[in-house]
Amino acid sequence: MGFEGLANLIEKQYEPHLHCHVLIDPLALPDNGDHALLVQLRSALGEPALINVPRADLAHAPHLYPVLVCLAMPGAAPSRSLLEQTARAAQQGLYQRRRYLCGWLFSEAPSVTIASHLAALCRVPDGKGAFSFYPVYEPVRLELLAATYQQVEHGPWWPVSKWLFLSSGGRLVNLKGLAQQLHPLPAPAQRIQDDAALVERVLGIWRALRAGASEAYPCSIPPFAAVRASNHIDNARALGLSEAEDIAVFALHQLCIHPRLHNVAAVRELISSIVGQQRPLAPALARYSEEQWRRLTESLPTSESRS
Repeated sequence: MGFEGLANLIEKQYEPHLHCHVLIDPLALPDNGDHALLVQLRSALGEPALINVPRADLAHAPHLYPVLVCLAMPGAAPSRSLLEQTARAAQQGLYQRRRYLCGWLFSEAPSVTIASHLAALCRVPDGKGAFSFYPVYEPVRLELLAATYQQVEHGPWWPVSKWLFLSSGGRLVNLKGLAQQLHPLPAPAQRIQDDAALVERVLGIWRALRAGASEAYPCSIPPFAAVRASNHIDNARALGLSEAEDIAVFALHQLCIHPRLHNVAAVRELISSIVGQQRPLAPALARYSEEQWRRLTESLPTSESRS
């Protein structure tokens, strides 16, 4: 889907009674090294259309705060040209570790209320009454947060009624906020946010493998790749792996060979031996040929293989 198609999908979400915002993260410099989009939006909309979202960890550098830009007020549809510019920026930054354009937010509430809400969302509780800061508005982190809810609409999105962003696999996601009693964050939320950097690392290697994979042995990335990677990180830990390198290696093998690789007895025995001997996992797994992997996984559901 090109940026024009993406702009079409975003434009369809606009309703006359809603504000249309876009969220930009100055910490994520585009490939060209400047903030041309932010400059263009400021020029087209005026300074009052821009408001900073405070970050507790960046109190010393407020110029690096995320910027919430109001593209349109109620009663006035967002500029098609500006939507296309934001859509292009979102797609260009899709595979960067940190996204310059985080998403589009539709709400009845004004910018100051949404900015305050975003700042509050970044304070994630640990179950003991303490809070830690996580920039959950970043698309990969937001994808992981949304996945912790059995019903996504129970997430803490309101007063944002429609929160659109590109998932780790490039799909446009629409989180719909409801004006009802919100459910608390699920217990795994903070642990999964702690894993975000590791998830990003796995995704980066996975994309490189995908780019260089042969047609005979493809390694594709699904729409919600970050969630898949997070689940496989959990699988790796359940097998006793604790070193980040080993966890990443095994997660990548599950992503590229089979998602249920952790259920193969021979693999479990190998990992148990590796853990007991405190040896690195990668050299041991590298000894297997593609044919050996096929034999090891032939009893697993083929419909899930490298999906």
